[in-house]
Amino acid sequence: MKTISIRLFLIFLMGAVLSCDKNEPVDNPDITNSTTIGILDIAFICRVQTIPASRLRKVNLCLAYTSDDLFRGIYFIQTNVSEAVTHYRFELPAGEYYYYASVICLSENDSCKYAGFSGQFGHIAAGGKVTVEAGKIATYTTQFH
Repeated sequence: MKTISIRLFLIFLMGAVLSCDKNEPVDNPDITNSTTIGILDIAFICRVQTIPASRLRKVNLCLAYTSDDLFRGIYFIQTNVSEAVTHYRFELPAGEYYYYASVICLSENDSCKYAGFSGQFGHIAAGGKVTVEAGKIATYTTQFH
């Protein structure tokens, strides 16, 4: 009984391997080679003079198609941000987009409040309209006020 099971398994396995066609053309063009794609390079930099850089943390960086989507929180890209990364690059179809970036203050007492945050663990945000042109690199830097 055991040898029959092994033989049936081997026959099934051989049939599955032989039924695969490795030369089948794939109809999935690489989107990065398209002539309508541009690159958006956002430098996520936050300099608050009254707060040490070690007490500031990046929270998020998001992209939306319209300003309405941006304010509703409907993003098509929401990337993980890191203190080790300054530039974030996105390959996008040519057009206009809106970005939103935020930073949190981790200082104690009223230091954050005097620096423009809403208080300890408060956020400040930057955002704006960016334009991506086909075949070009558009560079923007976040501006926190």
